[in-house]
Amino acid sequence: MIQDTIKKTGLPCVYSHSEKGITPPYIAYIGSGQEQFKADNTRFSYYNTYQVEFYFKEKNEDLEDTIEQTLLADGFFFEKSEDIFLEDENVFLIYYYVQ
Repeated sequence: MIQDTIKKTGLPCVYSHSEKGITPPYIAYIGSGQEQFKADNTRFSYYNTYQVEFYFKEKNEDLEDTIEQTLLADGFFFEKSEDIFLEDENVFLIYYYVQ
């Protein structure tokens, strides 16, 4: 499960959105659907997809590497966004689109 994998990073994690009192760095995650391979009216395989959000105040490539290596070690593949600054929250955000 993605939650178990995220917890292995050692960072605080929440489902869907941040809770009051949590401060960056932390991870939020949410399910984003399911991909299926099917043919001839038969489903051969499927996998769930997730959006994992890494919130931080200061750039820390070691933390990013920890997240990425943890995802890969548990068999998840991902695409990574650029660093996005959320001005109203005064934090940075990186999206990981995980499958």
